[in-house]
Amino acid sequence: MDNPLGNFANINVEAFLRDSERRVADFAAAQKEVAAAVGQATVADGHITVQCTARGGVTRLDIDPRAKRMSVQEMSEEILAAIHAADADLQRQLSTIMTGSFGGLDPALGDPDPALAKMTEAQHAFDRMMGDAMGELDRMRKKLGY
Repeated sequence: MDNPLGNFANINVEAFLRDSERRVADFAAAQKEVAAAVGQATVADGHITVQCTARGGVTRLDIDPRAKRMSVQEMSEEILAAIHAADADLQRQLSTIMTGSFGGLDPALGDPDPALAKMTEAQHAFDRMMGDAMGELDRMRKKLGY
């Protein structure tokens, strides 16, 4: 005779819930780390500094008054170089966060916005799955008279 609980009969619910809680906590911690990550680069002998974040792109551009000695073309090139270097720094940080939290994600993600969207989507899917699982467990509990 088949078990009326199906595959749920062999589940260690306590271990499943502990593992789920740990994963949710890891995910929340990774989201905070991603939100706090700041890429930074300084170029032109320290005269130009750029900061960027995953959500805000370039969030800070500091140009020392001594940078006025450069031509407009040189300054433009240095600013672009700083932006690219700050973005590369941010990408390294995000890659480290993802690898540490999730064992690594596809390095082709590059652009952090789709990665953040995928993280949010995964969180919503996990929340739905947990809701469904808890609903099923509650239904079985009632069926068994507990």
